[in-house]
Amino acid sequence: MNQPVPYKIKYEVYPEDGIFVARCLDIDVASDGDTEEEALANLREAIELFFERNAEAAFRAGENEDEDADAADDEESDESDY
Repeated sequence: MNQPVPYKIKYEVYPEDGIFVARCLDIDVASDGDTEEEALANLREAIELFFERNAEAAFRAGENEDEDADAADDEESDESDY
């Protein structure tokens, strides 16, 4: 099984309207919190969810491509039978 590879993500935290906003500079993800620490913890969770959802979508897309390729192979073999 593949081991996770650590990746350093750049972010910024800044106060805005009485809260702290944490924004990732590498991907379009942001979060907020009452403190800098809370905003960072929320950003970490949002980034994890972002990658989980995108990984799931990539796997589903790969499965659909495999099904489409199998269907195309079946159609090609049907044509050669005539």
